[in-house]
Amino acid sequence: MRLVLSRGFGGERGAAAVEFALVAPTFLMFIFLILDGGRMLFTRQSVSEVATATARCFALGASGCTTTTDAQGWAVSRARARDNLALAAGDVTVTTASCSGIANMARVTVSTTWRRGAMGLLPQSVAPAQLTSVACFPIAG
Repeated sequence: MRLVLSRGFGGERGAAAVEFALVAPTFLMFIFLILDGGRMLFTRQSVSEVATATARCFALGASGCTTTTDAQGWAVSRARARDNLALAAGDVTVTTASCSGIANMARVTVSTTWRRGAMGLLPQSVAPAQLTSVACFPIAG
């Protein structure tokens, strides 16, 4: 009888399953945080690229960017076409202002709400809910 009891409690047959059950949630959360962080960085870069391209387009007076309304529409369509980023015209602000003390610049601000996934578990300073980029370009003339 003693042999049967020692075999039942002393075996290592289920140890791997128990260790996996303890480690798997932490490992999976780490993987999801990495994927969500990469998605955030991609979206931040996309917002920055749209702001820069729109400021340049508006400053040079390119076709389709001659007025602020045209530039907003151009930014929305560029964001959709290049990065599949859903922006609304209200997310893009186009003005003629000074930037860093330099006058007569095209200043574009693009702001979008970022839907956090696993990063929603992190503090707001690490995973912001709003991604914003400001770009300036000298107006030709």
